[in-house]
Amino acid sequence: MKKTTIWTIVAAVVVVLGGSFFFVKQNSTNNQVEASYNQAITHGKKAVANKNYAEASNKFKQALNIKKTKQAAAYKSQADNMLVTIKYAQDGKYDQALKAINQVITKSNGYPVLTKQGEKLKSLVEDVEDDYKHEIKPIFATAFQAEADKQYLKAIDQYQKVLNLPYIGDKYYQKYKNIAQAGIKKDKKAATNGKSAIQGYAAISGNGSSSNNHAKSNNAQNSIGATGNAGKTGEGSMGNHQVNGKTVAKNQIAQLRKRVGKLGYDAMSWSPQDLIDLYRSSKRANPNLITKKDVQKYLKP
Repeated sequence: MKKTTIWTIVAAVVVVLGGSFFFVKQNSTNNQVEASYNQAITHGKKAVANKNYAEASNKFKQALNIKKTKQAAAYKSQADNMLVTIKYAQDGKYDQALKAINQVITKSNGYPVLTKQGEKLKSLVEDVEDDYKHEIKPIFATAFQAEADKQYLKAIDQYQKVLNLPYIGDKYYQKYKNIAQAGIKKDKKAATNGKSAIQGYAAISGNGSSSNNHAKSNNAQNSIGATGNAGKTGEGSMGNHQVNGKTVAKNQIAQLRKRVGKLGYDAMSWSPQDLIDLYRSSKRANPNLITKKDVQKYLKP
């Protein structure tokens, strides 16, 4: 065999072997990239399951840096908007919060678990906004007016009502809890110093002696305007959020509001306490069973 032929064969073998090596190496690299991408996505999903959206966003960002896909981009966007929604809701910026959460729910190529969590968070934000508009805000309005009139003990009593709300400890109400606590601290300083002021505060906050019942009663009457017919008498007294021994859930309050609207009333003018007291007085097993006669009976003087 000629030398040229031998070298030609050798050269061909080298080319084949080199090509095979390059193919194997490239395939290995692609597998590593895919594995790293999938690992980042998996870790992000675990963070979503734990509702750790900051960690989820970070992991989805890692996946996006490894391989730019619509999936990773959508997942990260959803996680980011969950964080934005929570922040806005805690700041009392409900319009912005609802706008951000809609970005989670309607996101193309989104993660279904995040979409579902987004729907639940939207419902929660709507409930928080409802509580603020129809229960917390009216109480604050009464407190602010009392302060303007230099009726500091009355203002303290109103702030205390906010602190007594059953849901006020939740993180989405922390802003209002802080306002109420600061208001009490400020108005205590503004009120007249001395034993008489302390006794007066004890009376309107329910800690005074029986001789102060008249002052307590007058204060309760003055506060009725803040919540409509809420807590008129007996078991339905101001602040009672239970029916048949169980605290009325937010989804039930939403049901009650819808029911009142369907019956022809201005549902948005009813505070959560009004709705709970109506539910209690109706003696119905389900909010959707309440009738117009039940409402008329409740509103009857």
